[in-house]
Amino acid sequence: MYNNKYLKTTFLENHHKNKTIMKYQSFFPFLLMFALNAALFSSCKKNNDSKINVQVTEVTPNSGPYSTIVTITGTGFSANASENEVKFNGIDAVVQNASSTQLTVVVPKAGGAGPVSVTVEGKSDTWPFFNYTFTTTVSTLAGSTQGFADGTGSSAKFYLPTGVATDAQGNIYVTDDGNNRVRKITPTGVVSTLAGNGTQGFVDGNGSSAEFNGPVGIAVDAQENIYVVDNRNNCIRKITPVGVVSTYAGNGTQGFADGDGSSAEFSNPLGIAADAQGNIYVADYGNIRIRKITPDRMVSTLAGNGTQGSADGNGNSAEFNFPAGVAVDAQGNMYVADLFNNNIRKITSSGVVSTLAGNGTAGYADGNGSSAKFNQPTGITVDGQGNIYVTEQENSRIRKITPAEIVSTLAGDGTQGFADGDGSSAEFNYPWGIDVDAQGNIYVADSFNNLIRKIIQE
Repeated sequence: MYNNKYLKTTFLENHHKNKTIMKYQSFFPFLLMFALNAALFSSCKKNNDSKINVQVTEVTPNSGPYSTIVTITGTGFSANASENEVKFNGIDAVVQNASSTQLTVVVPKAGGAGPVSVTVEGKSDTWPFFNYTFTTTVSTLAGSTQGFADGTGSSAKFYLPTGVATDAQGNIYVTDDGNNRVRKITPTGVVSTLAGNGTQGFVDGNGSSAEFNGPVGIAVDAQENIYVVDNRNNCIRKITPVGVVSTYAGNGTQGFADGDGSSAEFSNPLGIAADAQGNIYVADYGNIRIRKITPDRMVSTLAGNGTQGSADGNGNSAEFNFPAGVAVDAQGNMYVADLFNNNIRKITSSGVVSTLAGNGTAGYADGNGSSAKFNQPTGITVDGQGNIYVTEQENSRIRKITPAEIVSTLAGDGTQGFADGDGSSAEFNYPWGIDVDAQGNIYVADSFNNLIRKIIQE
């Protein structure tokens, strides 16, 4: 006879087991799916991790200007050109053709030498150096024959333009020496007269009521005030953004005296530059000194003792041989075109003078520092990267000095003449003033050609 209690217990236990089995049987498909997905994810991750790393083994050619076709050889590239990200000196390049081991790429306007990087799906490698070479093109921005005329481009006329300076909007200001005027050129080449009426004189006033006598050097400060070296008046004039002309320093007497603006004296000053703090620097040609004018119009002597020579040193222990041009960089260092020493001098913010480039011998030679030769360097400017640009009267060339003190020829073939075109075939005739704008465009007062030239480096 069966025990009902036992049967009941056994039934309940079996029923519970069956329910548990059914429960797991119903959940099994989900467990299986989870396991398969985990395995698939693990497999994909493993495959992704085992993908061949990108490696660059060769870049050919390893130098050239923009638009040069370069072949990059290596491994781990994508056969789909658009999946390969290539940069020259941080600038994106166009990939024309691609395979897993080779890319054909067009060099972009890279703005200088630097590395080449290749990135494919997050993996990358870098070729350490591509020697980017600039393409230099010279054109005529404004001017034609000797004379005076406002207008656009070649319809405008200048008479011995001497100095150039640019503002933050890309406008160019020109000291028109023979016309005793200060001219303005818009970025599109429209020329107008900012100040001066053409009469040789010494009159302050507004725009055309002002008079100059041999305006040469010119500079623009951060507030867009314009400073003009009024050579034969032996003073520094200031033009406000609205065209009001005043005498900033110098009293019209040729001589030498430091002091406040109205009592200071200069002797045939030529070059001028402004720093970020509003200080003005003047190449005081006749006094053979570099002068400094503070924002409160106090004039002092920064370097030079009035003696013709080539001595380096501190302040008044240094010597120059008729300094013609001055420029100042973002760190407050000054650069001087030392005309008859045929070299480029550097002055630190504390007044220490050294010779940056040139060996004192008149001639023509590119090279490093003292191995380079100049022939009457006159105008000088410096760009945001610390490159220095110099005009040479007798060599009829525009020279470039890199921060590493390497001197090269930017434009001009040494012939006194006129020719636009490639930098190496362009011609100038007594180039004087020079400046570079924020975009790296260079402007030259081509004095004896009565033109304003523009140089583009790409």
